[in-house]
Amino acid sequence: MSTYMNDENKVVIVLALLLGIFVIAWLISVIRQAKAQHDAKRQERERKDTARRRYVSNRLKEYVLERDDETCQICGISKRLLDNYMDGLGDYLLLEIDHITPVASGGSGDDADNLQVLCWRCNRKKSGSKTNREVAADIDYGIRYLKKRRKLLK
Repeated sequence: MSTYMNDENKVVIVLALLLGIFVIAWLISVIRQAKAQHDAKRQERERKDTARRRYVSNRLKEYVLERDDETCQICGISKRLLDNYMDGLGDYLLLEIDHITPVASGGSGDDADNLQVLCWRCNRKKSGSKTNREVAADIDYGIRYLKKRRKLLK
């Protein structure tokens, strides 16, 4: 037996190393593809879960509107109040159903205790990151503002 390597042995070793590198690269790509598919499925499940939790049925919307007397729970403006100023004016008020605890923070759309009526302005200001108190401290409109204006006009 000789202790030196002939050219044939060198070629076989190089080919074996290249094959090993190829197999490792292939395994890495298979693992990455499987992870990407898993992540895509997880994101789709999360998207569907969020949509399910965000959904509020029409019956529940009507219940919350009636419970809150069609009044914004932050600024206090309501259809009835606007109709008192001018008949039919309340029809132009856009009221929305808001999640008190945002869906992103675990809130649900099928729990009436987590829903409230907000006018569109307050709902945009709240935007899922503020509390009702924070928005109320930051507004210059609504029932308090109208009462101040009414006093000034008298």
